[in-house]
Amino acid sequence: MATKNDLIEAQTFSRRRLLTAFVSGAPGGKELEPTAPLRAVIAAIALTVGVVLVGVFYGLIRPGLPNGWDNGKLIIVKDTGSRFITQDGVLYPVINTASARLILPSSDFQVIDTDQQNLEGVRLGPTLGIVGAPDEIPTPAGLTNSGWGACVTDDAALDVRIGGTAPQEASGRAVVVDAAGSRYVISDGLRFAVAANDGDAILRAAGIGTLNPVKVPVDWLNLFTPGADLAPLRVSNAGAAVQGTSLRVGDVVHATGEPEDKRSLVQSDGTLAELTPLAWQLYQLGGQTSQVREVTQAETGSLPSADKRAGGADWPTQSFTAIDTDDRPCAALIGDNAETRTVLATQPRSDSVTAQVRVTAGAGAVVRSGGRGDQNTALVTLVDATGTSYALPGATEETIARLGFTPDDIGTAADVWIDLLRTGPALTEEAAGLSTDGTRPLPTPTAGG
Repeated sequence: MATKNDLIEAQTFSRRRLLTAFVSGAPGGKELEPTAPLRAVIAAIALTVGVVLVGVFYGLIRPGLPNGWDNGKLIIVKDTGSRFITQDGVLYPVINTASARLILPSSDFQVIDTDQQNLEGVRLGPTLGIVGAPDEIPTPAGLTNSGWGACVTDDAALDVRIGGTAPQEASGRAVVVDAAGSRYVISDGLRFAVAANDGDAILRAAGIGTLNPVKVPVDWLNLFTPGADLAPLRVSNAGAAVQGTSLRVGDVVHATGEPEDKRSLVQSDGTLAELTPLAWQLYQLGGQTSQVREVTQAETGSLPSADKRAGGADWPTQSFTAIDTDDRPCAALIGDNAETRTVLATQPRSDSVTAQVRVTAGAGAVVRSGGRGDQNTALVTLVDATGTSYALPGATEETIARLGFTPDDIGTAADVWIDLLRTGPALTEEAAGLSTDGTRPLPTPTAGG
């Protein structure tokens, strides 16, 4: 039996063992430290600061409306696609880009991108703009003011293209066409009407009698400048004596020593006119003579030279040379901004054509359209990427600047080319500032700004 002393020692040992367990840690040397009560508080504060900093940073990269937004600016709403112009803190919805640009002075034009939430609470005015005006305006780099082409399709329609690969100029060649029942010879930039009564004989005399006329629309024919009609050549008072010589009116003479194909025609006023090979063929067709009289320089020395050659002043010198049968006839607008002209061109018949107007993506034109040559200054016209033309009546330098161009960007084109395009509404500053009900909520624009 344990003694009292044994029991006391056993209790002492148990107490020491328990105390050692409390102060020496877990088995294996791993300590279980008590949780710090402030750690969660510090983490919460750090998280809050991070959220605030992120919000500040987002605000910096996504600004609201800048100073000056409320007057004369174009505002684009990124999340809805809406657009407005501003005047005295009022937002005016605008129908299209062209209208917006025509309303705002070029010196103040600025685009502001923002979100719809930044416009909450801003007063709205009535909708402004020109219905049908373009929403995409070509840039100066995208202007194609020449290099236009209009090719005749197999069913006598037109494939009109602005930009891209233009048809090749057919310099010195010709094609016989039929427009509304009348025949014409197209060569270079001219159209020559063929006299109806002697049409076949005229074409044979001109060297292109074997060609079948290509049916073309009148709009295509009108692209070419009218030339003198092709008809038998005759002189009045033929056979009358010419005073002081042995020659008679209507004689065709060749001076000794001159090139074989150089001939002259004695005209009714007693002058000598150059008779080109083509004019000689058409003169023979007139039936007044088919003989060439050989003369000396002395025999014609007393006769003055005519002011112009015999026949049409713009007739070619030689007979016509036809385009290849594998090519289709086209018209091409060539030149630069200072001057353009229309010439005969060709395109391989194997190339695909369709009866439509096509403009290269992103391209367009700004041209002065009107008459031909010096008359080609009447009206500034904008052509957009849809092939639609928009007249700018009364356009000033400020009008042009509002659309993003300078006077040097404007080319020239005869109005017959513009007639091939679809027609849109006229573009003016005044019309752009009208609301859809015809009222004017904005001040009337002054000339030039």
